[in-house]
Amino acid sequence: MKIGNIRSFSYLFHLVVGWIFLAPQGFVASALAQDAPTSFGGKMVESLGIFLYAFIIMILGGLALMIYNGIAIRKQAFVKDEVVEPIIAEVGRLNIDGARELCDQYKMPATNILKAGLDRIQDDELDTDSIEKGLEEASSVELAKPFTWINMLNTIGSIAPMIGLLGTVTGMIGAFNVLTDQGMGGDSSKQMAGDISSALWTTAAGLITAIPTLISYFIYKTKFGTIVAEVNRLSGEMVFTLVRAARNPEAFAEEESAYVEEEVGLAPAPEGNLPPPGPEALPPPGPPPA
Repeated sequence: MKIGNIRSFSYLFHLVVGWIFLAPQGFVASALAQDAPTSFGGKMVESLGIFLYAFIIMILGGLALMIYNGIAIRKQAFVKDEVVEPIIAEVGRLNIDGARELCDQYKMPATNILKAGLDRIQDDELDTDSIEKGLEEASSVELAKPFTWINMLNTIGSIAPMIGLLGTVTGMIGAFNVLTDQGMGGDSSKQMAGDISSALWTTAAGLITAIPTLISYFIYKTKFGTIVAEVNRLSGEMVFTLVRAARNPEAFAEEESAYVEEEVGLAPAPEGNLPPPGPEALPPPGPPPA
């Protein structure tokens, strides 16, 4: 999927989240409209009370982030070998302008980072420290944007148990207030049990919300770390190729030509088609056999 499509999905995600915050009562009404309130979900919805709003927002936000990161965090969205290899080849030929044009032609995080390093080459002056600094600065900017959406999964996974704990504390306070005001027995015992039940249901809702989002967070974080390592490897390869070509361009060109011939697969001529030996390869004439 192209980067433009991912940005469109980002705008849609913001729109959905804004709608949830502006009109959460619609989601609450649909959650409460159940024919079997004795089911697990019905009991949870009935017991959460005001905390239901917060959990619905976090659940929908977590689902949206899982879908978005599943689309955005892919190697092909950051690095494409068929795009990067021609750029490295142009750098090996010391064709810096051609490498920049390729970076402008194929827009993605890897090409933007490589272009930032190439832009540090001014007036044919090769300053590796400046080039590496440009690559590092561009890498921190280009790779920080996608990780923001991954980190939001961690935020939801961290906040959900805290809200559940808040509901637990609130329910326990209500139960002890009933015990203090009305004592044990009769309706007071039922009310106190209801408060304790609500307290435990909020804890369960917090864990149900947090566990999937935290699992997704660690999966996407590991996947993104692999992509970052690949981008950093390409940056180092570009600097190495540039320095090597600048120091000995003829040797680098010969090595590249040999590599191309090897890739093409030039095989030696078969033995049956060898040309006849020349006069210098024939044995010297000797006396005729007796």
